[in-house]
Amino acid sequence: MRRLPSAVLLASILAGAGLVLTGCYAPTPEPTDSPSATTTPTPSTSPTPSGTPSAEPATYPVDIACSSLITLQQMYDFNPNFSLLASWEPEAGSAAATALESEGVACRWRNNSSGETIDISVASFDAGTLERLANEAYESSTMVPTYGDEAYFEVQGDEGEAIVFDGAYWLVARSVYFQEPGDAEPLVNDALSALP
Repeated sequence: MRRLPSAVLLASILAGAGLVLTGCYAPTPEPTDSPSATTTPTPSTSPTPSGTPSAEPATYPVDIACSSLITLQQMYDFNPNFSLLASWEPEAGSAAATALESEGVACRWRNNSSGETIDISVASFDAGTLERLANEAYESSTMVPTYGDEAYFEVQGDEGEAIVFDGAYWLVARSVYFQEPGDAEPLVNDALSALP
């Protein structure tokens, strides 16, 4: 009879110790250096700052009629056989097409006898775009001191082309009648004088 309480007592002690050990032991996670799926860094998708310059050129409207850019009298003085076309569609990629796409003006006169033409186009751009256009002209044409703030001239095929920068304006005059820079000078100067 004396052993029964000892066995019961021993069982109670062991059970109690197990409960105490179970209740007190809580393993704490140790920090690891290995990345987990929840801590993997992702690439930043922050928006572009608003101050970043746009690739699109800044254009300013050129509000002048062709009949004011070169008056009837001025064209008559140059060659009385030319007439202003009421409308025409410049060839894609030409300076005249670029001017129209950039809120500028493009004008064409046609010789009543031969059908040969004179094209004069004007657009107005921001300083960065004008500098880019001037660099392109410098690479492909010859710089001339004939008109405007900065000017270039080249002959492509049978047509001469004057590329003129004056203030914020980009003016291009093209014709078979322009074989030298001086050939375009009267009309280019008339057009520059007409611009506001």
